[in-house]
Formats: sequence, C-alpha cells, structure tokens
Amino acid sequence: MPTSLFISMGSGLVAAALFAASTTGTSLLLACLAPLPLCLAGLGWGRTAALISAFTGTLIVALGLGLAAATMFAALVAVPFTLLIHLALLSRPVPSAEGQPSAALEWYPPGRIVGWAAIIAGLLAAILLLPVAIDQDSYHQWIRELLNQSALKELDRDGTLFTEENLANLSRVVARALPAAFAISWLTIALFDLWIAGLIVNASGRALRSWPDLHALELPNGFLLIFAPALLLSFLPGLPGLLATGLAGALLFAYTLQGLAVIHVYSRGASFRPFLLAAVYLGILLLGWPAIIVAIIGLAEPSLNLRGRASQGGRPPAGNGTI
Repeated sequence: MPTSLFISMGSGLVAAALFAASTTGTSLLLACLAPLPLCLAGLGWGRTAALISAFTGTLIVALGLGLAAATMFAALVAVPFTLLIHLALLSRPVPSAEGQPSAALEWYPPGRIVGWAAIIAGLLAAILLLPVAIDQDSYHQWIRELLNQSALKELDRDGTLFTEENLANLSRVVARALPAAFAISWLTIALFDLWIAGLIVNASGRALRSWPDLHALELPNGFLLIFAPALLLSFLPGLPGLLATGLAGALLFAYTLQGLAVIHVYSRGASFRPFLLAAVYLGILLLGWPAIIVAIIGLAEPSLNLRGRASQGGRPPAGNGTI
C-alpha cells in the first residue's frame, strides 16, 4: 500500500474516531480536533489525500454510528474541509518581468480562504438550523427546553431569577443569536485546525505550499457585497432574518480577523503595542463588543490603507505572519 494512501485512510480513521468520541459529550476538545487529521493529510499530501481521508472518515462513521451521524460528519467536516484544502492548494505561476511564467508560484490568498470559510459557516448554520427553525413556535420551545435543562437552572434553585417571563425573554435572545453563534464557532474551529495543520506540516517539511503572510490578510471587496445584504436581512423578523444572522455573524468575524491583522501591522514598533494587543484580545474575549470596533477597522482597511501607511512610515515589515 502506498504511503500516501495509508496516511490518507489513517487520518480518516482518526477523524472519525474523534468525531465519534465527541458525540458522547465527554469532551468538546475532541469535536474541535476532528477535522485536524483531514487537514494534515491534505496540506501535507495533497487534495487526493484529503478526499480519501474525508471519504474514509464518512464511511467509518456510517458503519459505526449510522447514516444520520455520517451525514453530520460529512456536512461539518468532510465536505467543507476538503473544499478548503482544495482552495489552500490552488496556485499559479508568477509572471516574470518579460511576461513569461516563472518557477515561482502565487498561492491562493489566505484572505479568500477565510472569506469562503465564513460563507460555508453561514450556509451550514442555515442548513442545520432550518429543520427546527422553520416552525418558529417549536424553535423557541426547543430553546426554552434547552435552557430548562442547562446548568443555569442549578444557579437559581429558588426560582427567583429564571422566572417564566425572564426565561421567555432569554429564549428569544438565544434563539436569535444561535445561528451566528454556531457559524462563528464553526469558523473558529475551521481556521484553528487549518492553522495548526499548517504549522505542523511546515515544521515537518511536508508543506505543499509556503507559509502565508497572515498579517497581510485581506478579504476581497466582493465579500462586502455578501456581508452588507446579510447584515440588513438579519434585522428582519421571522425565518429570513434568523437564517441571515448566521452568515452575517460569520462574515463579521472574518472582518474582525482582518481588523486584528491591521492592528498587528499598524502597531509594530510602538512602545504601547503589547498593552494595545492585550487590551484588544482581552476585550474581545471578555466583553465581546470590542470585536465590532475591530471589524469596522477591517471593513475600513481598503479605504484607510493603514497597513500601507505603516510601511510608508518606516516601520518594520509585517514579517512571516507570526504574532
């Protein structure tokens, strides 16, 4: 058996095992790491390896857990990550000064990969939530039942905080935010696994593409034409607004990453840089709303060109994309 085939099938087996273990609810970390073996196979051995890994993992999950679990594995792991690996390995020759192709390759930009991953996250949120969200009353009742069964009820054993009225209001808020929360969570996991896999294959010498400059992360302007309507539709009542919330949330997170890249580059060489970065990241993690400000910076970057101004101001170049 060729080594690449053995590695591809083995990575699919590991991915299926991690996914199966995560379905028992024993560890959220296992669910986050389920796509990692597929990413390693793809970034280290190519698109065919990723495809074989995805097929193997789906088949094993189907045999072990049934068709429903296999469909979930295919939707959340196999299909989207095979597509992202395909995009990550796209390249074209860089034209020489005479206009002829050269040996150097131009790889698919990381900003486009992030943008497409956000689109996938928004579509997954809509597809997976559509069966329960299509009936709004049943959807809100489902959310209330989840809240009733959650650990939050243990914090209010006397029933003074989670009254019926408060529980109804909380369920409406959670129901509205759930598509965006799912999309952002999936996007975070996807980008984390791709990043970790890239680091591993790059350190091992198996990387099929050069390490990208993450500080130059930039979403094409075309994604703004998707984000703006999705954001407007997310304010609509009912099912259309609910489904648009996932796509809007995922793209907002993508622009937040672009804003973070801008802040990293623009603050280079500044004495207050460690304090600024710590304040930004802690603010996003603890408060949440600073992410909107960072996303606005990312959205405004094509017009403001803050990274270009930082370079013209004589600050050090962005380097290889490490923090």
